Amino acid sequence: MADLGLPVVLYNVPGRTGQEIAVETVVKLCSHPKILAIKEAAGSVERVCRILNNCNIVVLCGDDALTLPMMIVGAKGVISVASNVVPKPIAEMVHFALNGNWEEAQKLHMKYYGLMADLFLDTNPIPVKAALAMMGLIEEVYRLPLSPLSPRLKEKLAESLAQMKLIKS
Repeated sequence: MADLGLPVVLYNVPGRTGQEIAVETVVKLCSHPKILAIKEAAGSVERVCRILNNCNIVVLCGDDALTLPMMIVGAKGVISVASNVVPKPIAEMVHFALNGNWEEAQKLHMKYYGLMADLFLDTNPIPVKAALAMMGLIEEVYRLPLSPLSPRLKEKLAESLAQMKLIKS
């Protein structure tokens, strides 16, 4: 293989690309010394098990709501969407899991699960931008092809944020 320069993280995000990287391909690619990790966002804990059983690569979850289940089988963290909105709790959840404190990790997972799900009410990063704007952290500005959340979805997201006391209801 060619010299890749900097270390590489493979991105398996079939929701974005329409195609997943076959596990067999991951196994071949992970033999390259510059490929250090994979962002695994195919929504399958079983797939993470297959990857970890067949090669020595760091698996980083790419689906916030699956972070804890993937870490239980060996993933080492998350490339997170939710951490844009609640960075400290997501970092704490990962650190608890890495340290084997599954009870505390599960508490945070369950507390923020609804928000993790609602941040995918529409195409990422639209709900994140809407949430951050509702929290007063950014202006709600979108560039094409992105567009604002529909009023119905915005209301649902606002309910989640208010429930977590991230905004006033």
